[in-house]
Amino acid sequence: MRLTKFEHLEPKSLVEACAILAEHGDKARIIAGGTDILVRMKQRLVEPQFVVDIKRIDGIAEIKSDGAELRIGALVALSDVQKSAAVREQAPALAEAAAAVGATQLQNMGTIGGNICLETRCWYYNQTYTWRQGREACLKAGGSICYMAKASKRCYALYSGDTAPALLALGARVRLVSASGERTIGLEELFVDDGKKPTILNPGELIAEVIVPVAANGQRSTYLKFRRREAIDFPIVGVAAALGEENGVCSKAAIAVTGVGSAPFVAKDSENALLGKKVSQETIAEAAEAAFKQAKPVSDMEVSPAYRKRLVRVLVKDALTKVAGLA
Repeated sequence: MRLTKFEHLEPKSLVEACAILAEHGDKARIIAGGTDILVRMKQRLVEPQFVVDIKRIDGIAEIKSDGAELRIGALVALSDVQKSAAVREQAPALAEAAAAVGATQLQNMGTIGGNICLETRCWYYNQTYTWRQGREACLKAGGSICYMAKASKRCYALYSGDTAPALLALGARVRLVSASGERTIGLEELFVDDGKKPTILNPGELIAEVIVPVAANGQRSTYLKFRRREAIDFPIVGVAAALGEENGVCSKAAIAVTGVGSAPFVAKDSENALLGKKVSQETIAEAAEAAFKQAKPVSDMEVSPAYRKRLVRVLVKDALTKVAGLA
């Protein structure tokens, strides 16, 4: 599949990149690692007239730590995230999530900003142009029907990013920039449970930096992923968990899940099942059951919704057992 013609632009600063995006609007698309956007361009899912290459922008390809926060530039490669001693020590779930993305080649090219903004996927959408002409366009492609849930008025395309749940469990924030200024929001605020537009990013706005609080003493985290193959595949379900204990009682609990809906979600009821209690196999089982009840999968990509829902229970239990040291 060949790419359509486009003009390749290389801004040297965030200010210049934001100005270009503001000028060209929907006609422009950002490219960094290219592992997602180039595939979609070849499938004619997007046909930008301008491709804005941000790889050479200074200042957003570094990992910094001041002892209180990790600041990870949006252009940091996933392979560098997983290799970083600071990330492995202070945010192990993120290092594990970065190591779980695709295969080594994709980790070398893909960036943390791009993985957070990974486009939602669907069997009926992520196909060649010729294949899609055989049926009415779906909601994500500008039509009026969602083939995953035909009675629905919204798109149920699936979000499958690996780093987002780890960052959610770690309480991360993102710094967003555009021609009109910048803002910093909690990562949970970024996502919208709608497959057609899964984030609240405004036109021309991009992630510049990810800010992760350094884990308190005694806090542990992990990321577990279930997929068909050990390399390449997106998660059927991915679960991140962070746990802290004081005097044998749970003082911090955070659980986030990906691969289940059109956005990653935080399992609030699971957290409430643990906080203020002694962490045991019994309370872990309660937390896993709460996550099972909260998960509302619709997509039948690769497995049935019922199987995906059961996997949430299993992975939440496994992740909590691991971080609690009860394996």
